[in-house]
Amino acid sequence: MKGRGFVLAMGALLLGGVPTAAAAQSPAPLEQFVRRVGYLWEAKEVDNLVDLVNDAEPVLFDRGSGTERVNGRHAAAALRSLFSDLESISVRPAKATVSGGQPVRGFGELTWVYRTRGGPGEQTRSVYVGAVWDGRDWRISELRLLP
Repeated sequence: MKGRGFVLAMGALLLGGVPTAAAAQSPAPLEQFVRRVGYLWEAKEVDNLVDLVNDAEPVLFDRGSGTERVNGRHAAAALRSLFSDLESISVRPAKATVSGGQPVRGFGELTWVYRTRGGPGEQTRSVYVGAVWDGRDWRISELRLLP
């Protein structure tokens, strides 16, 4: 009987009854993360966006006028400035790709439709979202407004 219990326990492990260390560390779907960033971008939830920034390194930020590395506080100020004069009409995730590496990195793209506050015309820009897997969650490592 002792041998049968061992066989049952091993069968449960092989069938995924107990998560392994490797499975616990694999990245969550990047698509979900990019969708979440898009939702927060559209809602102009700057504090929640900045909560997703990678704390281990400054975020690469480009509003279309040049790239700079900024910490979370400066990223928040730049986002507030960007959003202050613009109304989001819609934000739609366009793609998400895991590029690999160590740590695992990936990127996504959002299609942002907006207009100047009170203005008549709509404009569309792509927002590039660079991401890094920190072992538990995806984190924003880059935000770029593309033409």
